[in-house]
Amino acid sequence: MKEVLYSQLAATIHECRTWVDVLDTDRECNFMLHSGGGLHPIRCRVLSLVARAAHGAYPKGHVWDIPEYRLDRAVNSLKRRPGFKERCRLGTLSMQDAEDIIRLASHKLINLELEL
Repeated sequence: MKEVLYSQLAATIHECRTWVDVLDTDRECNFMLHSGGGLHPIRCRVLSLVARAAHGAYPKGHVWDIPEYRLDRAVNSLKRRPGFKERCRLGTLSMQDAEDIIRLASHKLINLELEL
């Protein structure tokens, strides 16, 4: 994922947060990725989000680590939508774009509910 897009995603989540905030953007973790019929170890950056307040099944302080490769997949999937590809290219993500990226990257588990 391009650094500008990654930084803007984190900034949008932090600035418009409601019950979820950005905890860390620079941590790296090891993962096993299924590709070509086998498992391959990779090391990648993770976007760590934290629940600022209890919400649904998630207690205050719950942490999600979303690997950058999942964010990349979500962005590539969303590029089929009109306007999204251009906003990515210009680095002008909307709140809805950020919510959609996180929703897809988290297998539809996290709904940020961002507000201004």
